[in-house]
Amino acid sequence: MMALILFLGAAVVLALIPVYLGCRILRVGNPSWWGALAAVVAALALQDLAMRYVEDIELAWLASVVLSGFAFSLLLDTSYWRGLVIGIFVLGLQFVVTQVLLNGEPPSEALNNRILAAQEELWPDYH
Repeated sequence: MMALILFLGAAVVLALIPVYLGCRILRVGNPSWWGALAAVVAALALQDLAMRYVEDIELAWLASVVLSGFAFSLLLDTSYWRGLVIGIFVLGLQFVVTQVLLNGEPPSEALNNRILAAQEELWPDYH
């Protein structure tokens, strides 16, 4: 259970750092915590969607960057180009963290594994 909590906490912190850096550097209109968190969740959901439906991995990353630009521009009240730069920051950091800390395992699979481990720890008779 503790591994799940630490994973979620680290994921939120590592996802919000590039958003705030990008917001401060680019002088974005609405750099609030809730707006940034909603934008990160939307961008990662759009990335997961792109990875599921686009077969070519390079095109899937390109589609997720383009879609994340829309998410950040809408939720942070900025232009598309500034949202695109922030989306590149977020997805670039996510790619690096995935390769370095998770050994190339997609974050959604790592989260699923942590949830299953927490369920087995809390309810051993359930499985």
